[in-house]
Amino acid sequence: MWFANQGLNTFLFAMMSLELKHRAPKAHTFLEIIQCRWGTTGHLVFGFIAFMTNFIVTIMMVMGAVVITNVLTGVNSYALSILIPMGVVLYAVSGGLKATFTTSYIHTVIIFVVLCVFMFKTYCGSGELGSISKVHERLVLMGPYKPIPGNRAGSYLTAFSLQGFYSNINGIIIGLVQIFADQSYWQSAVAASPIHAVKGYVVGTYLYFAIVFSLPICMGLAAVAMDLPLSGSEASNGLVLPAVAITYFGQTGAVLVVIICFMAVTSSGAGEGLACTSLFTYDVYRRYIKPKASGKELLLVSRLGVVGWGLLASALCCMCTGAYISYNFMGDVLSVTAAGAVFPIFFSLLWNGCTCLGATIGTITGGCCGIIAWLVTAKKMYVAPTVLSLQNNEPMLAGCCISMFMGLIVCVILSKLFPAKEKFDWRLFDHDIHLADKGERLGITQEGIDSAAYIAKMRKYVWAATAVFFVTTQFVWPLLSLPAGAVWSLHYFTLWVVIAFFLLISATLIAIILPIWEARGILTVICKHMFTWTTPKEALKYDGTEYSHHPDLVDGGRLPNLDRKPSKPMSKPYVGGDDTAHGQAAVAQFKSDDLRQPKL
Repeated sequence: MWFANQGLNTFLFAMMSLELKHRAPKAHTFLEIIQCRWGTTGHLVFGFIAFMTNFIVTIMMVMGAVVITNVLTGVNSYALSILIPMGVVLYAVSGGLKATFTTSYIHTVIIFVVLCVFMFKTYCGSGELGSISKVHERLVLMGPYKPIPGNRAGSYLTAFSLQGFYSNINGIIIGLVQIFADQSYWQSAVAASPIHAVKGYVVGTYLYFAIVFSLPICMGLAAVAMDLPLSGSEASNGLVLPAVAITYFGQTGAVLVVIICFMAVTSSGAGEGLACTSLFTYDVYRRYIKPKASGKELLLVSRLGVVGWGLLASALCCMCTGAYISYNFMGDVLSVTAAGAVFPIFFSLLWNGCTCLGATIGTITGGCCGIIAWLVTAKKMYVAPTVLSLQNNEPMLAGCCISMFMGLIVCVILSKLFPAKEKFDWRLFDHDIHLADKGERLGITQEGIDSAAYIAKMRKYVWAATAVFFVTTQFVWPLLSLPAGAVWSLHYFTLWVVIAFFLLISATLIAIILPIWEARGILTVICKHMFTWTTPKEALKYDGTEYSHHPDLVDGGRLPNLDRKPSKPMSKPYVGGDDTAHGQAAVAQFKSDDLRQPKL
């Protein structure tokens, strides 16, 4: 339950993705927003945070896959550390962000199907378990035999878990750092249209929620019920899933785990690679090396950047493997160090009174104070701040909370004590952030669901939905679980298992069907011309325009009218910012749909 509550982070980013399109529709990276707000000083400070986040998240993903694959197959860890990142590079260079989206869909479908197999095997199959009552009976017996410290009566079937509560808070802060300071999330928001970005992150929250809720109930409790011989370090390294899979299906189970592990790490790894490339292309090369670079030059730099990212990621993973550094510890270091940047990044789009002094000093001070609190708490509670003691919940709770909230306090105080002469004008985002080419797609239209006026209207509903989700997951749901007592009855446990089945099956259907439905227009056109002798570009009359199922672009499979001359450009500039500014002038700032071009 506590881990499932961390889906709040992705839901929060749905709100931020809409703010991004509302305030700064021209931005390619969140560092461009930082540069516009707080100049070179802020750009360098948050640039360091962004690159550090990107590479540590990459290392965590790759090292997790390396550990599991090495245990199951015996392949050399150094070889895996090189092959996995470079395998991602192959299709990321050739296909770009669109290849990442396509592979993410295919990989997600495979992952959900395999998880459904494991779920049904645990509670509906034959073998050692195979029913809800058997799992419940064994979990009740395991409580006194191997009690969990911090759980009421040491039970595995209770919501009264102090360590679970600590893990929830730590997970939320860790998630905020790895989402808001990671360009890969901003990358998807930039590439998608405003409303589809919000819808994507909301749906993504549900899919994440379904996985982290059902997987522990399925595989985690199965490992406990069967009393598998796993140590604490093995469990923390992600070996619970392969252990249960091998117990269920033998070598076939090992193959299934390797498949879903490869699917997950390559899909996420491609996003991280392209995100790092975007940061280098727009915030290093175009900012400091060649400000007037053309779109073709930036495309070449981005492709070379993906290769460079793969080589550097491989080298870092080999270093961590040789030094026996836990990828969980790397994530803890990132969270404590960068948590101070969370609120300043929020304020870059939400508070025009936040100053460069407050944002940068708050970020640095928060990180330093968090590290001190982390080390001191480990020293006081566990004698010495070792790698193992620093990963415990209490030191992590102290480090993450001090880092994030000290960054918030310092940022607000300095911004209030030393305010700028004038509050930041949101219109400067449109003036100071430049597109790579004149025809680059903004993702905003004059009319319809992607118009500036509609985005301004939807912001209120997204904010309200975020508040409701926060209250429900953090307060209502845990409180409703407490009356069940220290040891859940069979009926109450059955309710939770049924909920897990519903979430996982519905999420699987959504993951399979919804993307196909969203792309039904272009898929219809492709299918109609699959068996003709025309090339894809000739069949689609492709001229670089982005297509979707929107009725203005593809209507019932008929090709859009591409021969129309574009409408006359409007003379008034963009005046984005406050809701009241989104009248005719705000809508008129963008080119018509006919001029939208694909992003580089």
